[in-house]
Amino acid sequence: MDILKQIGVWFVRALAVLGGLVLVLVVLAIASALLLRGPQIPADAVLKIELAGELPETAPVDLTAGLLGSPTVTFKDQLDNFKKAARDSRIKGVVIDLDGFGGGWAKAEELRDAIAEFRKSGKFVVGYAEGINERAYYLALAMDQLFMPPTGYFEMNGLVTEVTHWPGLLQKLGVGIQYFRYGKYKSVSGESFGRAETTAPVKEMINVNLTEQFETFVGAVAQARKLSPAQVRTFIDSNRPTAEWALSNKLIDGIAYWDEVESGLKKRLSLDADQKLETVSASDYQGVPLSDFGLNTGADKIGLIYSVGLIVAGEGGGPNILAGGASQGSEPIIRALREAEKRADIKAIVFRVDSPGGAGLGCDFVRREVERLRKIKPVVVSMSDSAASGGYWVSMAASAIVAEPSTATGSIGIYSVIPNVETLYRNLTITPEIYKRGARADALRGNRPLNPEEAKIFDEELLKNYRRFVSLAAAGRGKSVAAMEAVAQGRTWSGRKALQLGLVDKLGGLDTAVALAAEKAKIKAGTAAVEKLDQEKGAIETLLGQNASHWLLSALGIERTSREWAPPLTPDLLREHRLFPLALPLRID
Repeated sequence: MDILKQIGVWFVRALAVLGGLVLVLVVLAIASALLLRGPQIPADAVLKIELAGELPETAPVDLTAGLLGSPTVTFKDQLDNFKKAARDSRIKGVVIDLDGFGGGWAKAEELRDAIAEFRKSGKFVVGYAEGINERAYYLALAMDQLFMPPTGYFEMNGLVTEVTHWPGLLQKLGVGIQYFRYGKYKSVSGESFGRAETTAPVKEMINVNLTEQFETFVGAVAQARKLSPAQVRTFIDSNRPTAEWALSNKLIDGIAYWDEVESGLKKRLSLDADQKLETVSASDYQGVPLSDFGLNTGADKIGLIYSVGLIVAGEGGGPNILAGGASQGSEPIIRALREAEKRADIKAIVFRVDSPGGAGLGCDFVRREVERLRKIKPVVVSMSDSAASGGYWVSMAASAIVAEPSTATGSIGIYSVIPNVETLYRNLTITPEIYKRGARADALRGNRPLNPEEAKIFDEELLKNYRRFVSLAAAGRGKSVAAMEAVAQGRTWSGRKALQLGLVDKLGGLDTAVALAAEKAKIKAGTAAVEKLDQEKGAIETLLGQNASHWLLSALGIERTSREWAPPLTPDLLREHRLFPLALPLRID
């Protein structure tokens, strides 16, 4: 009787699982039908682009976004939208909302180029912002016109870099810091935690890079607004942060509420005042295929692979406080690179990197895979806002590197910050009991400072890693170790300077990298299709929000097996997965 009862329970659970799967398949079918249909674009429309936020390089797979809300618009989606709109007879122009623009200087440069290319079609680009800072204004300079509402906030008072040092506070809290580094310019973030004051070389680096970016900004304003650089500097030093001040100095084109901007757009389109202005959002327009306009077609393909965020060994995805967002695991990148290697239709790879650093082992796994693949197919790196230190490590073995003039790159150096909470524990009357076998078993637990012998060993290992970084960079870039050492030392360079120093090969964005990859693969210009290679979970797993097989097993009551397949993260498991021994205290930034 018990057996029959158990069989009945299993049967009911199986029906529930099958019903769930049927529901999922129905949702997928509906979603696919709606997505394949594509957006309905009215005639005489204006493409409306909102640039609030960080402009993500990638977005997670989300098949329900089109049904339940707007899908994420990636940075490449924005670039592609300009390309399509230039050829789309239904799109008469573009209006861009600049409020909250969070992209870096390099992304601003790449968007400026996209806007300039779009304007060659003869169509207009109008900008609007309730508040604007220098970086957003730098982007707006590429547009036909920029409008702000009355009393809109116009900030053009110069550029600033601030370095906050934490050792004083940490000392008061009872947390000691031991700071190790190689590369005299290494690094702003390391010195924030490791030193009470920035060292002279790092101050020099900050000032040089700040001056370079400032001069770039001044030059762009002067050229766009037909002013002398001296006049621009005077405006910066006398800035009054209002739209009225900006208009009086001819830095913007008009003061208007949004409905008045709409009225102006209607006049451009020869519409009557009572006629509706048709607008198309960027999120809707991204659903229009490039192929509708003869773009991104061809049997030969260029694979597009991303590395975004702090690079670590393994799958990544964990929170990353230092770099923001989630960490980037080496394994998804390697899987995508190997897929590109196997596929005969993929003739070259563009590896898009937007990363401020990473942990040594994860970076080296990716570097080695790039080095191996480039012997089979061209691998061209496209650097975004930042590809420094760990971001440079994964890039340096590529066939070629493309960066924007303002990309932060290089930073070939290494540092480590090791905290010690011995005093904090004592102040809080926390008493850890340590049982160990081996004199240095507790060296990196943080309950005590490293003794002189341990510090010496740690320092020597750090030096070996730095020297290896330099030698690998030299090999990747075809330089002598001495020549690479001269431009290494942990120094962060702009893409513009990196080109002069031989750290990158060309200035430009994704399109430049794609063209270079096609050239190296001997593909006729404009005949290759770019395909983003999958680095995400499957559709079912995405919809369920967890591992699908675990979900199914749990639904059937096989929970113990499910848990055994996802063991807790232990030191033994970390060692088994070959995480770099210094991954926690060591950061390449």
